[in-house]
Amino acid sequence: MIDSHLHFWQYSPDDFPWIKGDLAPIAKDMLPKDLCPQLTDNIDGIIAVQARPCAAENDYLNDLAQQHELIKGIVGWFDFEQDADRQLEVFKRNPKMKGFRHMLQDEKNPSAYITHHKGFNAGVEKIQQAELLYGVLIHQKDLDAAVQFCQRHDRHELVVDHLAKPQMYSKAGFECWIKMMQRLVPLKHVNLKISGLVTEGGPNCKAEDFQAHLDMALELFGPERLVWGSDWPVSYATHSYTQLMDFWQQWSQQWSDSERLQVESGTAQRLYKL
Repeated sequence: MIDSHLHFWQYSPDDFPWIKGDLAPIAKDMLPKDLCPQLTDNIDGIIAVQARPCAAENDYLNDLAQQHELIKGIVGWFDFEQDADRQLEVFKRNPKMKGFRHMLQDEKNPSAYITHHKGFNAGVEKIQQAELLYGVLIHQKDLDAAVQFCQRHDRHELVVDHLAKPQMYSKAGFECWIKMMQRLVPLKHVNLKISGLVTEGGPNCKAEDFQAHLDMALELFGPERLVWGSDWPVSYATHSYTQLMDFWQQWSQQWSDSERLQVESGTAQRLYKL
């Protein structure tokens, strides 16, 4: 099983201003040595994803990947204010670099950034030309702009993190989320990551709170376009790794063995070229 979404950091308030409020329990160093005792025996690979919007983040994750065989790939940070070709020349020499992400959700107006930022759109185009994936980090409210973005950028794989952070505990919100997901279905290069849901659901959420979202994701996209990730240690602020694994077992208990295996490892192997 591959955990396709984890973060590591040496904590400082200036580097991680988003770690506050309910996330206060993870305002400390969160390193591979803190994770490994929690992993179940069936986790045989992980993908480390950027958590800071700075060039130093890529060097930090790369150093960790050299030290820990368990880290099979990196989704790094890309600076869309700088020359894309120069960055890609460096990144393409690193086989552990599987793709990039920008913290779109933290932009002042994510939808406007997605739609109008020339450097961003030009950079994603070059990332796709290099056959590297791009991770789309948004909330549900920005899905309309994200769908149009996915339609524009169809040269290589896109991964929508955390099921686009759906609006929870709202029938109207759920119905809107479905409509947006349906618009993504014809875009075969778009994949969904089953991750980060407990952060959206809150500390008291239960597996059943997300079952309808998981069932709909499977129905619309099939297992070949779904990939699982824990979002540790962000998720660890409210739920242990064991609880996350229990949630996954509950969500997928009605799935076939082949469907579960595809989401647990097959899709990750394809997306991250493992």
